[in-house]
Amino acid sequence: MTNEGFICVSRSIVSHWIWNNPVYFQRWVDMIMMANWEDKEVQIAHHQLTVQRGQFVTALHSLAVRWSISRQAVSKFMVKLSDDNMVDTLVYGKVTIVTICNYDRYQLKNGIAVDGLVDNMVNSSVEELVAQTNNIIREKEKGKKTSDEVFSQVSLKPDPPSGMEGEVSLFDERFIQFFNSKMKGKTIPSIRGEVLGKKRKQSIKARMREYGKDAVAQVIANAAESNFLNGCNVRGFVASIDWLMKPGNFPKVLDGNYNNKNTKFNNVHDRTRRSEATATSSADFSKQF
Repeated sequence: MTNEGFICVSRSIVSHWIWNNPVYFQRWVDMIMMANWEDKEVQIAHHQLTVQRGQFVTALHSLAVRWSISRQAVSKFMVKLSDDNMVDTLVYGKVTIVTICNYDRYQLKNGIAVDGLVDNMVNSSVEELVAQTNNIIREKEKGKKTSDEVFSQVSLKPDPPSGMEGEVSLFDERFIQFFNSKMKGKTIPSIRGEVLGKKRKQSIKARMREYGKDAVAQVIANAAESNFLNGCNVRGFVASIDWLMKPGNFPKVLDGNYNNKNTKFNNVHDRTRRSEATATSSADFSKQF
Protein backbone atom coordinates (compact mmCIF):
# COMPACT_ATOMS: atom_id res chain seq x y z
CA MET A 1 0.00 0.00 0.00
CA THR A 2 1.32 3.42 -0.92
CA ASN A 3 1.00 6.54 1.23
CA GLU A 4 0.46 8.69 -1.87
CA GLY A 5 -2.83 9.66 -3.51
CA PHE A 6 -6.22 9.72 -1.87
CA ILE A 7 -9.56 7.98 -1.56
CA CYS A 8 -13.05 9.47 -1.67
CA VAL A 9 -15.63 8.98 1.07
CA SER A 10 -19.25 10.00 0.60
CA ARG A 11 -20.96 12.05 3.30
CA SER A 12 -23.68 9.39 3.29
CA ILE A 13 -21.29 7.15 5.25
CA VAL A 14 -22.54 8.83 8.45
CA SER A 15 -25.84 6.96 8.06
CA HIS A 16 -24.11 3.60 7.62
CA TRP A 17 -23.73 1.13 10.51
CA ILE A 18 -19.94 1.09 10.19
CA TRP A 19 -19.75 4.82 11.01
CA ASN A 20 -21.17 4.17 14.48
CA ASN A 21 -18.19 2.01 15.47
CA PRO A 22 -14.94 4.02 15.19
CA VAL A 23 -12.79 0.86 15.25
CA TYR A 24 -14.79 -0.82 12.48
CA PHE A 25 -14.70 2.39 10.42
CA GLN A 26 -10.91 2.67 10.81
CA ARG A 27 -10.45 -0.92 9.63
CA TRP A 28 -12.79 -0.37 6.67
CA VAL A 29 -10.93 2.73 5.48
CA ASP A 30 -7.64 0.87 5.96
CA MET A 31 -8.90 -1.88 3.64
CA ILE A 32 -9.93 0.63 0.98
CA MET A 33 -6.45 2.15 1.10
CA MET A 34 -4.85 -1.31 0.84
CA ALA A 35 -6.72 -2.05 -2.41
CA ASN A 36 -4.99 -1.64 -5.79
CA TRP A 37 -6.11 1.37 -7.82
CA GLU A 38 -4.98 -0.44 -10.99
CA ASP A 39 -4.45 -4.07 -12.02
CA LYS A 40 -1.20 -5.55 -10.78
CA GLU A 41 0.66 -8.82 -11.38
CA VAL A 42 1.79 -10.68 -8.25
CA GLN A 43 3.53 -13.98 -7.59
CA ILE A 44 1.65 -16.36 -5.26
CA ALA A 45 2.91 -19.88 -4.57
CA HIS A 46 4.85 -20.01 -7.87
CA HIS A 47 1.79 -18.83 -9.78
CA GLN A 48 1.43 -15.50 -11.60
CA LEU A 49 -1.81 -13.85 -10.58
CA THR A 50 -3.48 -10.61 -11.64
CA VAL A 51 -4.79 -8.66 -8.66
CA GLN A 52 -7.38 -6.38 -10.15
CA ARG A 53 -8.32 -2.80 -9.38
CA GLY A 54 -10.13 -2.68 -6.02
CA GLN A 55 -8.50 -5.92 -4.79
CA PHE A 56 -5.65 -6.74 -2.43
CA VAL A 57 -3.96 -9.93 -1.24
CA THR A 58 -3.64 -10.59 2.46
CA ALA A 59 -4.02 -13.24 5.17
CA LEU A 60 -6.08 -13.31 8.33
CA HIS A 61 -2.90 -13.46 10.38
CA SER A 62 -1.50 -10.37 8.65
CA LEU A 63 -4.67 -8.37 9.30
CA ALA A 64 -4.75 -9.58 12.91
CA VAL A 65 -1.21 -8.26 13.45
CA ARG A 66 -1.95 -5.04 11.57
CA TRP A 67 -5.07 -4.30 13.64
CA SER A 68 -3.80 -5.80 16.94
CA ILE A 69 -6.73 -8.21 17.24
CA SER A 70 -7.22 -11.97 17.06
CA ARG A 71 -7.68 -13.94 13.83
CA GLN A 72 -11.18 -14.83 15.03
CA ALA A 73 -12.03 -11.13 15.33
CA VAL A 74 -10.72 -10.51 11.81
CA SER A 75 -12.79 -13.38 10.44
CA LYS A 76 -15.91 -12.11 12.21
CA PHE A 77 -15.37 -8.61 10.81
CA MET A 78 -14.86 -9.92 7.26
CA VAL A 79 -18.05 -11.99 7.46
CA LYS A 80 -19.95 -8.91 8.61
CA LEU A 81 -18.65 -6.93 5.63
CA SER A 82 -19.39 -9.78 3.24
CA ASP A 83 -22.96 -10.15 4.52
CA ASP A 84 -23.50 -6.46 3.77
CA ASN A 85 -22.04 -6.82 0.23
CA MET A 86 -19.12 -4.54 1.08
CA VAL A 87 -16.39 -7.08 0.24
CA ASP A 88 -15.93 -10.39 -1.53
CA THR A 89 -13.23 -12.83 -0.43
CA LEU A 90 -11.51 -15.66 -2.28
CA VAL A 91 -9.16 -18.05 -0.47
CA TYR A 92 -6.15 -18.85 -2.66
CA GLY A 93 -3.87 -21.27 -0.88
CA LYS A 94 -2.59 -19.61 2.29
CA VAL A 95 -3.72 -16.13 1.28
CA THR A 96 -7.04 -14.39 0.75
CA ILE A 97 -7.91 -12.11 -2.15
CA VAL A 98 -10.20 -9.36 -0.90
CA THR A 99 -12.35 -7.39 -3.35
CA ILE A 100 -13.77 -4.02 -2.28
CA CYS A 101 -17.27 -3.94 -3.78
CA ASN A 102 -18.12 -0.75 -5.67
CA TYR A 103 -14.48 0.36 -5.42
CA ASP A 104 -15.03 3.17 -7.93
CA ARG A 105 -17.09 4.98 -5.31
CA TYR A 106 -13.87 5.51 -3.35
CA GLN A 107 -11.45 6.23 -6.21
CA LEU A 108 -11.49 8.20 -9.47
CA LYS A 109 -11.82 6.19 -12.66
CA ASN A 110 -9.59 8.10 -15.07
CA GLY A 111 -6.22 6.84 -13.95
CA ILE A 112 -2.94 8.33 -12.90
CA ALA A 113 -3.13 11.49 -15.01
CA VAL A 114 -6.31 12.61 -13.32
CA ASP A 115 -5.07 11.46 -9.90
CA GLY A 116 -1.87 13.45 -10.30
CA LEU A 117 -3.73 16.56 -11.42
CA VAL A 118 -6.16 16.38 -8.52
CA ASP A 119 -3.31 15.70 -6.08
CA ASN A 120 -1.55 18.88 -7.20
CA MET A 121 -4.74 20.91 -6.94
CA VAL A 122 -5.53 19.50 -3.51
CA ASN A 123 -2.01 19.99 -2.19
CA SER A 124 -1.96 23.62 -3.34
CA SER A 125 -5.36 24.35 -1.81
CA VAL A 126 -4.49 22.57 1.42
CA GLU A 127 -1.24 24.48 1.86
CA GLU A 128 -3.06 27.77 1.42
CA LEU A 129 -5.86 26.73 3.77
CA VAL A 130 -3.40 25.51 6.42
CA ALA A 131 -1.53 28.82 6.34
CA GLN A 132 -4.79 30.77 6.78
CA THR A 133 -5.96 28.47 9.55
CA ASN A 134 -2.67 28.70 11.43
CA ASN A 135 -2.90 32.49 11.41
CA ILE A 136 -6.41 32.34 12.84
CA ILE A 137 -5.36 29.82 15.48
CA ARG A 138 -2.39 31.93 16.56
CA GLU A 139 -4.66 34.93 17.07
CA LYS A 140 -7.11 32.88 19.12
CA GLU A 141 -4.39 31.22 21.20
CA LYS A 142 -3.15 34.59 22.46
CA GLY A 143 -6.10 34.91 24.80
CA LYS A 144 -7.10 31.27 25.12
CA LYS A 145 -6.71 29.22 28.27
CA THR A 146 -5.53 25.61 28.20
CA SER A 147 -8.09 22.85 28.65
CA ASP A 148 -6.58 22.05 32.07
CA GLU A 149 -6.98 25.66 33.17
CA VAL A 150 -10.58 25.62 31.99
CA PHE A 151 -11.27 22.32 33.76
CA SER A 152 -9.87 23.66 37.04
CA GLN A 153 -12.66 26.25 36.98
CA VAL A 154 -15.45 23.66 36.73
CA SER A 155 -17.91 24.36 39.52
CA LEU A 156 -19.61 21.75 41.69
CA LYS A 157 -22.29 24.19 42.84
CA PRO A 158 -25.89 23.01 42.52
CA ASP A 159 -27.48 23.78 39.19
CA PRO A 160 -29.17 27.20 39.27
CA PRO A 161 -32.97 27.47 39.22
CA SER A 162 -34.79 27.22 35.91
CA GLY A 163 -34.32 30.34 33.85
CA MET A 164 -30.73 30.91 35.07
CA GLU A 165 -28.87 28.78 32.53
CA GLY A 166 -25.52 30.58 32.60
CA GLU A 167 -23.92 28.37 35.25
CA VAL A 168 -25.26 25.20 33.66
CA SER A 169 -23.86 25.99 30.23
CA LEU A 170 -20.56 27.07 31.79
CA PHE A 171 -20.08 23.68 33.47
CA ASP A 172 -20.95 21.90 30.22
CA GLU A 173 -18.68 24.10 28.15
CA ARG A 174 -15.65 23.69 30.43
CA PHE A 175 -16.01 19.95 30.89
CA ILE A 176 -16.66 19.23 27.19
CA GLN A 177 -13.68 21.37 26.15
CA PHE A 178 -11.40 19.49 28.56
CA PHE A 179 -12.65 16.01 27.64
CA ASN A 180 -12.57 16.58 23.88
CA SER A 181 -9.06 18.04 24.03
CA LYS A 182 -7.81 14.89 25.76
CA MET A 183 -9.57 12.59 23.25
CA LYS A 184 -8.36 14.44 20.16
CA GLY A 185 -7.01 11.82 17.76
CA LYS A 186 -8.20 8.97 20.00
CA THR A 187 -10.74 6.24 19.25
CA ILE A 188 -12.79 7.07 22.34
CA PRO A 189 -15.52 9.33 20.95
CA SER A 190 -15.59 13.01 21.83
CA ILE A 191 -18.67 14.54 23.41
CA ARG A 192 -20.90 15.90 20.68
CA GLY A 193 -22.87 19.08 21.06
CA GLU A 194 -22.61 21.77 23.68
CA VAL A 195 -24.81 20.23 26.39
CA LEU A 196 -23.95 17.22 28.57
CA GLY A 197 -27.48 16.13 29.29
CA LYS A 198 -29.04 15.73 32.73
CA LYS A 199 -28.09 12.11 33.49
CA ARG A 200 -24.58 12.43 32.10
CA LYS A 201 -23.94 15.60 34.11
CA GLN A 202 -25.27 14.03 37.30
CA SER A 203 -22.99 11.04 36.82
CA ILE A 204 -19.94 13.27 36.26
CA LYS A 205 -20.71 15.41 39.29
CA ALA A 206 -21.29 12.29 41.40
CA ARG A 207 -17.76 11.09 40.60
CA MET A 208 -16.35 14.58 41.27
CA ARG A 209 -18.00 14.70 44.69
CA GLU A 210 -16.87 11.17 45.52
CA TYR A 211 -13.27 11.33 44.27
CA GLY A 212 -12.57 15.01 43.50
CA LYS A 213 -12.01 16.93 40.27
CA ASP A 214 -8.36 15.88 40.03
CA ALA A 215 -9.39 12.22 40.03
CA VAL A 216 -11.89 12.80 37.22
CA ALA A 217 -9.19 14.55 35.20
CA GLN A 218 -6.82 11.62 35.85
CA VAL A 219 -9.41 9.05 34.73
CA ILE A 220 -9.91 10.93 31.47
CA ALA A 221 -6.15 11.15 30.92
CA ASN A 222 -5.66 7.43 31.70
CA ALA A 223 -8.45 6.47 29.30
CA ALA A 224 -7.03 8.62 26.51
CA GLU A 225 -3.66 6.82 26.71
CA SER A 226 -5.09 3.30 27.17
CA ASN A 227 -4.83 1.13 24.08
CA PHE A 228 -7.35 -1.30 25.56
CA LEU A 229 -10.02 1.37 26.14
CA ASN A 230 -9.38 2.72 22.63
CA GLY A 231 -10.40 -0.52 20.94
CA CYS A 232 -7.21 -2.63 20.98
CA ASN A 233 -8.89 -5.69 22.48
CA VAL A 234 -10.34 -8.92 21.17
CA ARG A 235 -13.92 -7.62 21.04
CA GLY A 236 -13.16 -4.17 19.64
CA PHE A 237 -14.66 -2.56 22.75
CA VAL A 238 -14.25 1.24 22.93
CA ALA A 239 -14.95 3.17 26.11
CA SER A 240 -17.10 6.32 26.27
CA ILE A 241 -17.57 9.18 28.73
CA ASP A 242 -20.66 7.44 30.15
CA TRP A 243 -18.80 4.14 30.59
CA LEU A 244 -15.88 5.90 32.32
CA MET A 245 -18.18 7.65 34.80
CA LYS A 246 -19.99 4.49 35.91
CA PRO A 247 -19.25 3.84 39.62
CA GLY A 248 -17.98 0.33 38.90
CA ASN A 249 -15.63 1.37 36.10
CA PHE A 250 -14.32 4.72 37.38
CA PRO A 251 -12.05 3.38 40.18
CA LYS A 252 -10.56 0.72 37.89
CA VAL A 253 -9.50 3.33 35.35
CA LEU A 254 -8.30 5.62 38.15
CA ASP A 255 -6.16 2.82 39.63
CA GLY A 256 -4.50 2.26 36.24
CA ASN A 257 -5.95 -1.21 35.59
CA TYR A 258 -6.24 -0.37 31.88
CA ASN A 259 -2.89 1.42 31.52
CA ASN A 260 -0.66 0.09 28.77
CA LYS A 261 2.02 -0.97 31.24
CA ASN A 262 -0.51 -3.17 33.04
CA THR A 263 -0.03 -6.60 31.47
CA LYS A 264 -3.37 -7.78 32.80
CA PHE A 265 -5.18 -5.76 30.14
CA ASN A 266 -2.48 -5.75 27.47
CA ASN A 267 -3.47 -9.31 26.56
CA VAL A 268 -6.32 -8.90 24.09
CA HIS A 269 -7.55 -12.38 25.00
CA ASP A 270 -8.07 -11.43 28.63
CA ARG A 271 -11.50 -11.64 30.17
CA THR A 272 -12.82 -8.36 28.76
CA ARG A 273 -16.41 -9.12 29.63
CA ARG A 274 -15.70 -8.31 33.28
CA SER A 275 -14.62 -4.78 32.45
CA GLU A 276 -16.93 -3.91 29.56
CA ALA A 277 -20.29 -4.01 31.31
CA THR A 278 -20.66 -2.74 34.87
CA ALA A 279 -24.11 -1.67 36.01
CA THR A 280 -24.56 1.91 37.15
CA SER A 281 -26.42 2.55 40.37
CA SER A 282 -29.60 4.50 39.79
CA ALA A 283 -28.76 6.53 42.87
CA ASP A 284 -25.90 8.21 41.01
CA PHE A 285 -28.33 9.55 38.45
CA SER A 286 -31.17 10.54 40.76
CA LYS A 287 -29.27 12.86 43.10
CA GLN A 288 -30.19 16.53 42.93
CA PHE A 289 -27.27 18.93 43.14
